[in-house]
Amino acid sequence: MKPILYTFPISHFSEKARFGLDMANFFYESKPLVPGQHIQTLKPLVKDTYVPVLDNGGTVIQGSKAILDLVEEKAFGEKATESEILWEDRIDTEIGKSLQTILYFYILDYPNIVGKLFLLEPKTKSEEVPPPEHFELIALSLKRRYKINPKSVDSVKEKFITTAKEIQEIYKTQKYFNGKNFGRVDLTVASLLGAFAEPKECPAYPWFDSVQMPAEYLEYRDGLGLEFLFESIRDFYKEFRIQSK
Repeated sequence: MKPILYTFPISHFSEKARFGLDMANFFYESKPLVPGQHIQTLKPLVKDTYVPVLDNGGTVIQGSKAILDLVEEKAFGEKATESEILWEDRIDTEIGKSLQTILYFYILDYPNIVGKLFLLEPKTKSEEVPPPEHFELIALSLKRRYKINPKSVDSVKEKFITTAKEIQEIYKTQKYFNGKNFGRVDLTVASLLGAFAEPKECPAYPWFDSVQMPAEYLEYRDGLGLEFLFESIRDFYKEFRIQSK
């Protein structure tokens, strides 16, 4: 049985798993799912219904970090150090999970944007798409899951920018996080910040390119002072994301 990777097309954690699997030349079938409708597909496989999920011929692996563990040595030529793993955990939480909260905070007031971003295939910018079915229920669920309220979002933004600026300072002194080669931390930073950096080689790019994001979202992103970090991410995609799916 060919391994199957279950994802959301725009999910940055899904991209982290895809990026790692592709770097390792791991052969798999990509199975994108629609948020909300994904529950029916994943319930027989896993206890919690979040993506990515890799059904590896009977062994089911959930979460981008666990999937990366599977292919780490083939993808990067060596295992990450304990320090790199600790950094990966921090970036997953303070960048990856924070961006889930921040993104939904800005777009849940725009059902048509959400409708486009949730599609299995991207549309053009000029095409109109209705909100997802049962949008109000989906929005309520997302607000609860990601604790989207003004107080929580302010706290998340503070953690996000603190970590992102610390990472940016590291890249100002060296090309790779570990100082020698493209590794797990670089891949994690690149994939989880792809929605902000918008590298065209990222598989999710056509979805984000198909919508006009809210002005307040663009103002927030462009005011972060992270352009050097975003440019580093674009360079990583140009150099290493040669097997985009």
